Amino acid sequence: MKGIIFTELVEFVEEKFGFDVADRMIEASLLENKGAYTQAANYPFEELVAIVTQLSQITEIDMGVLIETYGRHLFDRIVGLYPPIVANFTSSLPFIAQVDTFIHPEVKKLYPDADLPSFQLISLSERELIIDYISNKPLTPLARGLMLGAADHFGEMIEILEDDTIHNAGQLARFTVRLNG
Repeated sequence: MKGIIFTELVEFVEEKFGFDVADRMIEASLLENKGAYTQAANYPFEELVAIVTQLSQITEIDMGVLIETYGRHLFDRIVGLYPPIVANFTSSLPFIAQVDTFIHPEVKKLYPDADLPSFQLISLSERELIIDYISNKPLTPLARGLMLGAADHFGEMIEILEDDTIHNAGQLARFTVRLNG
């Protein structure tokens, strides 16, 4: 996984839970690099799991909730990297529907070896989006958080439903995203 995911996670933990929790999380994870991450480098997915597992134990918050909350935070950071692309949209649903078209190619320009999930658009209307999330990593809570972050960015309230019948250990999910209000 790209280092930006790790550097932003550590920053998120420091902001939300404090430096002491971040230090405890890193120490308890028993990482070879002691939590010294750079944005452009690649790191094993297992390190992310170790870090979030420790954070969950320290905070007594479910891992899925932590990852989703982090995804919501991460969206703002991503927007900071790609403001012109986000400026082309006025609503979260079309933005989410076009992640593979606009955002992921830009990420690939910066990080050609990035292992990104894909999103296959099933349908899009003014009030509802149905999209499949496909990844080789079980990070559907991160995808949910990023979608919630998009809604926050556009000042919208959304409801996200996840179809469990096609769920495959967090690597495949069908999301129905509806605008509320």
